[in-house]
Amino acid sequence: MMKKQMIQVVVVMLFVLTFVGAAPVRIMPLGDSITYDNNHEDEENPRPEGDRAAYRGYLWYSLENAGYEADFVGSESAGYDITPSFDPDNEGHPGWKCSDLSSKTYGYMIQNPADIVLLHIGTNDHGTSVSGVGDILDQIDRYERDTGQPVKVFVAMIIDRRDHDPLIEDFNKNLTEFIGTRIRNDDNLTLINMYTGAGLNRDDYEDNTHPNWRGYKKMAQVWYDALMGPETPGLYAFPYTLVSGAYIEDIDFNDAAKIVIFTTSIPNNGITF
Repeated sequence: MMKKQMIQVVVVMLFVLTFVGAAPVRIMPLGDSITYDNNHEDEENPRPEGDRAAYRGYLWYSLENAGYEADFVGSESAGYDITPSFDPDNEGHPGWKCSDLSSKTYGYMIQNPADIVLLHIGTNDHGTSVSGVGDILDQIDRYERDTGQPVKVFVAMIIDRRDHDPLIEDFNKNLTEFIGTRIRNDDNLTLINMYTGAGLNRDDYEDNTHPNWRGYKKMAQVWYDALMGPETPGLYAFPYTLVSGAYIEDIDFNDAAKIVIFTTSIPNNGITF
């Protein structure tokens, strides 16, 4: 019985990439100790600043693996001794409340302009109203008006305590309504469900308040998924082909020409698209 031969033809397909901006996207991680990476043990036996990564390191690695050029910005630097290296700049301030951050936000934006802000704040004053979050957003709006530079803000529902705190649940409900109102009034915001979306459990905490590396990795995934959305400014999606990945033999990048070349192997019975 004659065996059927598979005839392969190598073809080259060109896909034009659309780059929204040539410069890296400036992302400001903005918040308190959960942004900086500070836990209760650090209050008496502080780790070196170079060892603090929080969710920022994991997020950086994910963006880098996806081929996205990001520039983390901020007046603080933490995590610079970690390997593999990542951009350690941030605006994480341990112990700060919304009011502390709102009084500084405008200056931070002027000093280190950002295209995107990742805001996780309220952990230290979640028993009060969400008006403090509004004050922070007002300062970002003020920066936009004064500079003419648009800023996309991702506002996170804050994570729970390891031991469930009903006040945090109430805070996040109020935050959801508040951000929804601002969005309807054309504020450039996206609400991120870090509260249940990160899927944190008891094993993901270093203490009752702060995540450990597993928890931060889960937080990073939520930020990453949000940043991959179609409305994120400055980022571009990796090109794709309708040909099944099983037939892709090679992928080559030509950044100067802004093309990606997929080399495929097509069997003699063709490929179904």
